[in-house]
Amino acid sequence: MPTALSLELCYSLTKLTRQLLEAGKHTAETHVLSQGRVYRVALTLEPVPIDQLPDVIQRYR
Repeated sequence: MPTALSLELCYSLTKLTRQLLEAGKHTAETHVLSQGRVYRVALTLEPVPIDQLPDVIQRYR
């Protein structure tokens, strides 16, 4: 079961995904500072095959 994310965070990830795809990219890496620590953040976009969509949708019910 995927970790539940807030609607605001899902919206932000959707916006980031759109921007990456429009730039022709499928990965991103950066560093962020939060709660006094530096974190490495890596994002990889992997398309879900059409035949797996029912399983993905079922996970969110």
